[in-house]
Amino acid sequence: MKSYLPNFIKFLPWWLLKSPQRKLGITTLWRDFVGLFYWLIEQTPFKAEPTTISICVGLYNRSSVFLEHFMPSLFLCQNQHLIELSIFDCGSTDEPILLQKIQAQFKGKIVFRSEPSPFARSYAFNQAVAQSTHSTLFLCDADFSLPKELVQTVSGYTRFNSFWFPIVFYLYKNKPALYAKGNGEWMIWGGKGILAAKRRAFVELGKLDESFVTWGGEDEEFWLRCHAHGHCVIRTRERNLLHHWHPSLNAKYKKIEDLTDMGLL
Repeated sequence: MKSYLPNFIKFLPWWLLKSPQRKLGITTLWRDFVGLFYWLIEQTPFKAEPTTISICVGLYNRSSVFLEHFMPSLFLCQNQHLIELSIFDCGSTDEPILLQKIQAQFKGKIVFRSEPSPFARSYAFNQAVAQSTHSTLFLCDADFSLPKELVQTVSGYTRFNSFWFPIVFYLYKNKPALYAKGNGEWMIWGGKGILAAKRRAFVELGKLDESFVTWGGEDEEFWLRCHAHGHCVIRTRERNLLHHWHPSLNAKYKKIEDLTDMGLL
């Protein structure tokens, strides 16, 4: 029965009663409402002033999508002078002059380190955070386009020592790179690997758990840890935070790829 209901109807009861943070107790619902209150503040003239942020990226052999989508969108972000780009590269082999091409697209501060090592998302992102210098962090994968208002948004949603886990738009295979019906879907039920936080809070929580060395899991674990330690967690749909398609180890997204190849999406 519920499979026939649209997501916008299913989401509210799921969010109230069954979303994963409820495993920790009903008090998580209160903190979610606090997050909604903080979101409302950012829609008013009392919203935060933009502050310096470090965009932290863990990278391995995603140079093509990074240079084609991530970097051009970064160039279009407002408040360029407030952005530091911190990249930890696990020895990518798909682009021999990666740093030079990044520098050609972004004239702001870049912290770049390449160290041949097996790629594990938690390790790569923790390294990118460690080498960054600003007190406000935005952790983002290489296969995204960024919204123009990123600095303002991150500044606002972290100013109360809260954590922001945006709901991103997952683009289907061979679809235009823009938010529109039929081009993709919202990653409502999962997709918590993109986040913003104050450095101090992120470090005090123990950063991402590096015991996760295969695909997935570290994002959900960290998200639950935020709730377990009483932090306010904000989730908002960001239509211009676009996840670009690539082959995935996730069974759900492999099924979406198959449906696209059959012309059903």
